[in-house]
This record gives sequence, C-alpha cells and structure tokens, in this order.
Amino acid sequence: MEEKARAKSKPSQFFSTKQKHTIIQAFLAGNRPKQQVWKEFTGEVKEKGKILKFMRQLGYIENSVKKKPISFYMDEKPKTSPPVELPEKDAQSAEIKQLKLQLKDSQLREQSYLLMIEIAERDLKINIRKKSYTK
Repeated sequence: MEEKARAKSKPSQFFSTKQKHTIIQAFLAGNRPKQQVWKEFTGEVKEKGKILKFMRQLGYIENSVKKKPISFYMDEKPKTSPPVELPEKDAQSAEIKQLKLQLKDSQLREQSYLLMIEIAERDLKINIRKKSYTK
C-alpha cells in the first residue's frame, strides 16, 4: 500500500544553480513561452511562476516583488470628519437644482407617455384618450 502512495506522489524538484541558469537562458534565448520551456526541462505542463522566481534569485531581474506587510491591511479606517453644514444660500441653490432636475424628468416622462399612447392608438386602432363630450 505504501508503495502505491509513493508512486502517486510527485518527486521533489530541486534545481541546482547551473540548471536554473540553463532554464533561464533557454527562456531568454527563444521566442517560446515559459510554459513550453518549463515542459521541455521538467516534463510538467504548468510552470507556476518558477522561472521568474529563478530569475529574481539569480539577479536577472533587479527589482524584486515587495510584499505589503499584514499590518497594512489591518489598519483602522480613517475617521471621517463630520459633515459640514452648508450655508443657507448653498442649501437653497442645491434645492433649486434638484427641483429643476425633477421638473425636467417629469416633462420627459410626460412626453414618453404621450408618444406611447399615440403609438398604441395607431397600431391597435383604438381610441385611448377620453373624449371631451362624454359624461
């Protein structure tokens, strides 16, 4: 039973610096993607960022990835300042702007309803609007 479990597990991949250099050189020399170079040297399809890791370790890439400390994510939220009360003129002008927007919206809505009624009367050939002489 133990032999079967061992056979299923992957062998550990340890690469010497010379092997790492040859993998990197093969990647840099050709126009092949990393996955293809990795498959050629290891037989595995997925590369999982190992070539870039080797390049950072061996100095091919100068700037290394700097990870943010956990405390960065755990900082408290900045306290928001209390809302500033607007002077009366600003409040009135804001209210006027809001009322103008509401008026424009209601006018557009009225036009769309009238157009909808006209289309329905034309297509369905039914008088929808109320006649003035009816009781």
